[in-house]
Amino acid sequence: MNALIIYLILAPIILGTVGFFVSKKYPKLREVIVIGVNALEIIIMAILATLFGLNGSSELVINNVLSLGLSFKADAFRIVYAFITVFVWLMTITFSREYMSHAANKDRYYFFYMITLSGVLGVFFSNDLFTTYVFFEIMSIASYPLVIHDEKENTMKAGTTYISISIITGMVLLMGLFVLFGEIRSLSFEAIREYISINGVSSKVFASGLLMLVGFGAKAGMFPLHIWLPKAHPVAPAPASALLSGVLTKCGVFGVIIMASNIFMANEDFAKLLLAFAVITMFLGAVLALFSVDLKRTLACSSMSQIGFILTSLSFMMLLNKEGGIASQGAMLHMMNHSFIKLVLFMCAGVVAMNAHSLNLNDVKGYGRKKPFLMVIFLIGTLGIMGIPFFGGYTSKTMIHEGIVEYINILNEEGYNASAYKTVEWIFLISGGLTIAYMTKLFVCLFVEKNSDEIKQKEYDDNKAYLSIISRVVFSLSAVAILLIGILPNVVGVKITSYTSQFFNTEEVTKVAFFSWECLKGAVISIVIGATVYLSLVMHLFKNKDGRYLDLWPRWLDLEYLVYRPILVQGTMLLTLYVVKGFAYMFDGIIWLLKKTILRSTVYEYNDDSLQHRIGLLIDRIKPRKDDEEYHAKKADEVSNNLRWKFAVSDFSFAMAMACIGLVIVILFAIFA
Repeated sequence: MNALIIYLILAPIILGTVGFFVSKKYPKLREVIVIGVNALEIIIMAILATLFGLNGSSELVINNVLSLGLSFKADAFRIVYAFITVFVWLMTITFSREYMSHAANKDRYYFFYMITLSGVLGVFFSNDLFTTYVFFEIMSIASYPLVIHDEKENTMKAGTTYISISIITGMVLLMGLFVLFGEIRSLSFEAIREYISINGVSSKVFASGLLMLVGFGAKAGMFPLHIWLPKAHPVAPAPASALLSGVLTKCGVFGVIIMASNIFMANEDFAKLLLAFAVITMFLGAVLALFSVDLKRTLACSSMSQIGFILTSLSFMMLLNKEGGIASQGAMLHMMNHSFIKLVLFMCAGVVAMNAHSLNLNDVKGYGRKKPFLMVIFLIGTLGIMGIPFFGGYTSKTMIHEGIVEYINILNEEGYNASAYKTVEWIFLISGGLTIAYMTKLFVCLFVEKNSDEIKQKEYDDNKAYLSIISRVVFSLSAVAILLIGILPNVVGVKITSYTSQFFNTEEVTKVAFFSWECLKGAVISIVIGATVYLSLVMHLFKNKDGRYLDLWPRWLDLEYLVYRPILVQGTMLLTLYVVKGFAYMFDGIIWLLKKTILRSTVYEYNDDSLQHRIGLLIDRIKPRKDDEEYHAKKADEVSNNLRWKFAVSDFSFAMAMACIGLVIVILFAIFA
């Protein structure tokens, strides 16, 4: 049965390639193949769950591949999230038939769509960090063509940001793996956990954790490496945006979970560090979403904020150690909820984009006023992400909040000062309130307000055939998942996540009193905050007298152009310049030393036959200025300095080229040795 794991991972690549080659002659067959593969994957996932059960597991090791081999495992966490992945892919690939019907480069789109699926499944089924890294990079590179699909100027800029962050942080992640492997001599999850339980977290292990957090955190959309997320989502096709937000960010979270549960469980220093980044991510994402006047950018910033919620929960899981079951299951459940919610919301945004041909809130205002089906589906996603009771997001946010409260209570009982964590709780509640405010803004804009252009509003109202029957079925199935987790939280959500407690290395929580006042209180506080922010800020400060939404976020306040590009581009150029100058001055120093010692009487003595004199005469013939020895010597020095500079640059460039060739040789040796 282990062969099923390999099939799940490789089938999308193999059959996606077949679909790519047959698409030229049989384009409809390509769509049948890609949809059929996803449908078959769901069936196989059901078989895996039936055979192994959510209490069992199965491992597969493929030796002699990439030197270290590849290791996979199917257990409760992996089966659940692989199922969610395949479900999201099936929904979005089906919707893509309609969304991409008039788009160019469909063959490329579907091909990389399937390769990305293989990469994601490889990440979730991986059982060691090396396997995780291999498929992590496959996923990152394969998803790039999805981001830049329309190849417009702003799209290519966003794609450059996306791939740059992916590559740079991927290399940092690889360095972290090198350091960890050097210390532990293994990258297996079980071996790492066993080593840490015996030896604890050394300084080298902690350093490797920081490097890995950069790689995994960047893909998750964690501050301050979130810059790709608000830029890539708006330009990518809506189905691809649903994948980027709903699933690909979870691959980054998966890496953080591996670190939290296997390496840094009960390590307060790492937990506090992650918590700091998590809280900033949670709050800043909500603020950015509140300021945004672009539909998909708002949802993208919202994803950043929700990732912050998940990372906050993982931080408290580490602080609570084995007793962090409610925090770990809250993180898992919010991952599930966020995947389903963003699937619904981004597909709804896709409907708006392909019919209204815009994502600016002022342009699409009033689009859904007479579209009850779209309104209901969007409302389910909206209430879900707001954390309103009886909708999916409420259950997971409640569990996260309870994890925070549980740790605060433990500190109070033991006599420690818990004021810092009380502040974290309030930031959590405020961020939830901001979520309610910006999602209310989107819903009111699309389905309540009228467009200022009466002709455009009439066109929107008359647009009845905005979505096909098949796409309506896809939207409905996606929304049902949100409702099931919200209406039956203990039967569906908590029951499923309880099986994953072993993966998180925490206790199992089987039931939560979701509708007690203690649990409802947090949601009520967030609702009050959200209503206050919407009524006081969104309706007045963020709108002008004509009802147009204002883009108030300062354009200069962009981390990419304010910090990263100056450091990476200008900083690198300056560093290279000074390194080369340093080499040039070093050569000058050696020559000066030789002139003053060994070669003092035989070389570089100035005379009429010296090289400097001859160069000066040559320059004077080309452009005569004055005939004096001082002038010739000065010009000769300028030429020699320029020559030394050029040779130094050439030497440095050659050294860099040799270093790159050496790196390629090392990589080839690692692959084939």
